[in-house]
Amino acid sequence: MMLRQPSVKALLWAALLVLASTLWPAHSARATVRCTASMTNLNFGSVNLVAGTGLSATATLSYTCTNDVTTATYARVCFNIGDGAQSLTYFTPRRMNNVLQFQIYHSSGATIWGSRANSTVPNPYTVDITIPAKSTAGNGTYSGTTAMQGVILTGQAAQSPGSYQNQFTGGHTAISWSSNTSTAPTNCAGTTQNNFPFTALATVVKACTVVAGSASNIVMGPVSSTATNVAGNNSIAVTCSGSTPYNIGLAPSSGSTTGAGEMSGTGSNTDKVPYQLRSTTGTGGTIWGNTATASLVGNGVAGSGSGVATSVPVYVTVPSANYQPDTYTDTVTVNVWY
Repeated sequence: MMLRQPSVKALLWAALLVLASTLWPAHSARATVRCTASMTNLNFGSVNLVAGTGLSATATLSYTCTNDVTTATYARVCFNIGDGAQSLTYFTPRRMNNVLQFQIYHSSGATIWGSRANSTVPNPYTVDITIPAKSTAGNGTYSGTTAMQGVILTGQAAQSPGSYQNQFTGGHTAISWSSNTSTAPTNCAGTTQNNFPFTALATVVKACTVVAGSASNIVMGPVSSTATNVAGNNSIAVTCSGSTPYNIGLAPSSGSTTGAGEMSGTGSNTDKVPYQLRSTTGTGGTIWGNTATASLVGNGVAGSGSGVATSVPVYVTVPSANYQPDTYTDTVTVNVWY
């Protein structure tokens, strides 16, 4: 019986196989996770900064994460939002066109939506998810949605009417995540890629209002029945949006467009006491009527909005008080055109 020595070539091949198994161990279940997302625009629509209406809006974030292994994968995913292209580093609050102050929150409305990389607003929207295992049908997939709450701050009536926006594009949004097939991650410090661009936008409308309770009564009595050229005055307060021109008209209950009204007595008294509304003092003061429009002052009083209440004096003259003793009143309607 002959014994054959193994060849040097065969020994070398075996050694290479051992070495290969040492350098390239069998593949472990390490998932490649990928997340994508999209956000609808945060559209406030028409906003009335004087009345404080239209100050809130919502947008919807939709996201999908996938993995490519046959093991379910745990992931913590952070959706990060910065200041926006028209906010000039303002975060608290953010701004549209660098002036109109607003803020964005997680769906609860209590936490400002920020970015894990930002110390000023460090709270991205974060989800802990389990992505199903890969199957013969394709990669495992997990999808979800959440709402973004947007709020325009009050106290900005001085802002001029017009269109405002802030674009969250490019690096102003980003998705970051960490994943593991054995334990749930505790941070989003892993992969950062992809974004979910959106725009916050609002249309600030022209607006005016007569300040509640500011149109107080003008009291001219008691007076003697022999009194003439009786006079009285008070004021009204008007608030209009910034840089908004407006015209004020006064209309007695008689419907007179020249500010010439009549006060009626109580009960069965049929006397009518005539009076004249004026924008300046005295019996020769400028008549204040109701021919104003949004573009023409007519016999009204003009102004320009500043976002704060403006007090406007109103004068009344009564030529004669020679009427039956009684209490005489009339109601005047304040019309603000803008």
